[in-house]
Amino acid sequence: MPKCCVPTHTGASPICPMNGKPTKPVGRITIEKLIKPELKPALLPHPYYFCNAPDCDTVYVSEGGDHLITKNMLTVRVGIKETEDPIPLCYCFEYERSDIQEDIRLKNDTDIEASIRQRVKAKECWCEEANPSGTCCLGEVAKAIKLAKTLKDQGLL
Repeated sequence: MPKCCVPTHTGASPICPMNGKPTKPVGRITIEKLIKPELKPALLPHPYYFCNAPDCDTVYVSEGGDHLITKNMLTVRVGIKETEDPIPLCYCFEYERSDIQEDIRLKNDTDIEASIRQRVKAKECWCEEANPSGTCCLGEVAKAIKLAKTLKDQGLL
């Protein structure tokens, strides 16, 4: 299994000071790869945590909550926090929500999830460096497929 899909932290995570919701641990490599280069010197030597709340602009919270990294401080769009296309789902292989919706609209199915799984199995992914959550995208891809199928069934896609 690629290291992106294996949990590496077992301690308690802080809450996001902007919304009061729990955060999830994220590897330092994720932050260092995605933060704008001019902002790297401001990184604290402490662990950081990912805020996955869709309605919060905060992406990362330092241990202790004294340093926040927001969407506009990153070099990529944070799919879970975006409401308008392009909405990235798979950062390693560059799939967007619209790719899944288009497949479902035209073919009533998609092979995107299978393609990603195959490439993950071949160890071609680098989720911990590319995905702002620092984790594998397959959960978000599966949710996007389910939503697209629901929208199509309702005549909204």
